[in-house]
Amino acid sequence: MLKTSGIIDIESVNPQAGQKKNEAKTSIEQALKTKEAAIDSRTDLTDEEKAVAKADAKAKADEAKKNIDNATTNSEVDQAKTAGTTEVNSVNPTAQSKPAAKQAIDDALKTKEASIDSRTDLTDEEKAIAKADAKAKADTAKQAIDNATTNSEVDQAKNDGTTEVNSVNPTAQKQASDQASDR
Repeated sequence: MLKTSGIIDIESVNPQAGQKKNEAKTSIEQALKTKEAAIDSRTDLTDEEKAVAKADAKAKADEAKKNIDNATTNSEVDQAKTAGTTEVNSVNPTAQSKPAAKQAIDDALKTKEASIDSRTDLTDEEKAIAKADAKAKADTAKQAIDNATTNSEVDQAKNDGTTEVNSVNPTAQKQASDQASDR
């Protein structure tokens, strides 16, 4: 009885053969795999943003495994496992590239719409048609941004979209027909 009791007491202080530590590290690895899959599934992030986030999660997992290895009791192993899992799960990258590119498109559209509205040579119908054309080009650009996977593809879609929106330059039909009848 005393022998059994002594073994239990020793195991609670020093995890037997690292089994507890191995289980804890396996839990950390599983949390990392789950987090990496979640990051990979996010379409609002570019490949570069995903790589940074996954590196952050891996660094946190590596730190947790080191803390597990350094733990001297089962309780410390549990604490390191819980803290490490929480740290890995806390990695939640904020998309930067795509939202900024979409904002640039929105800004270009707003500027173009104001420019169209300020033209006195256009009828209300011509203004509406031109603004609808600019909006369609902006929407196409934003879709291209959503479909881009790298920062350079996002930049290219933003530049192309801004150029397309800015290219909308309606011709006043009433004025053109007045000039034709003056000839």
